[in-house]
Amino acid sequence: MLDTVRQIDDVITKNFKNYPAAFALSNVGGYPIGDAYIGNFPHMFFGVSMTIGCANMKYFDEDVRRETSVYPAYAPNPVLYLGLGLAGGFDLLIKAMVFSDAMYRPPLDQESATLSKFNIYSGGGKLRKNLIGPITVLPGLFGFGGFTVSAGADFMEGIIGINGHYKYRLNNVFVNPPGAYYSLDFDAFYNFNCKWSMVAANAQAIGYINFLWVFDLYAGFGLAMTWGYTKLDASGLGTVSNPSLGSLGIIKAAAGYKYYPKFFMGLFIAGLEVNIWVLKVTAETMVNISNGHDISLQLGTRVQF
Repeated sequence: MLDTVRQIDDVITKNFKNYPAAFALSNVGGYPIGDAYIGNFPHMFFGVSMTIGCANMKYFDEDVRRETSVYPAYAPNPVLYLGLGLAGGFDLLIKAMVFSDAMYRPPLDQESATLSKFNIYSGGGKLRKNLIGPITVLPGLFGFGGFTVSAGADFMEGIIGINGHYKYRLNNVFVNPPGAYYSLDFDAFYNFNCKWSMVAANAQAIGYINFLWVFDLYAGFGLAMTWGYTKLDASGLGTVSNPSLGSLGIIKAAAGYKYYPKFFMGLFIAGLEVNIWVLKVTAETMVNISNGHDISLQLGTRVQF
């Protein structure tokens, strides 16, 4: 029994410690944009984006030995985002998302598992400065889109809670006294809470290329400093009984896991944007070059005027 508990603890520990890196990457995403500069006010855009932070991606590397029962970690961060052109080469990007179970409760309501909490909050802002404007190389075919630096701050936090009631029949269990084998009823109540909180400051420098009038490609580097944690708490209480023997005892269990992201994170950023008149669709990735095996995947669409 103790060996089983240790094995479960080992699997949870090895997997859950990857989630801070996934949330840290997801937190600094949410602004996919293929334009070096929105333009002077009143130019603006609004849209939606989804970022998925992915940690322990070395799992898919065939040249690296996989650790048994340790898998990649994923952290989503959907947001609404908008941009506002200012003046002098400056523009401002803002993202936000608020979701509470008071607004909508996902359909998980069974005796064995009930969703008790589901609250997620995310937001941030980024001020950009276009240092080098667009330069036409081959008219109508190819051009340098510009070079832009930015600085900003981001946060995200959330909690997901699950309560449950579980009944199980244990067969052929030796009970002493009276010294015989019985079938026992195990009636348990349990609770899981997963919490996360991330705050980050980041800076980026990105160059842009225009190909035809449809495609914008961009790449650059960034640095993020992150404070935060991911936390998993679990507890349970169960009774063991038999119809003829009555209550035989109570089993209690509790466990807690808390891990932190690395403070510094170097980033390589690359993206592709497709322009369909005022509609723009952007795919972007960030690679954590500090460790080489964590990435984020972003997809966004916006209407820009």
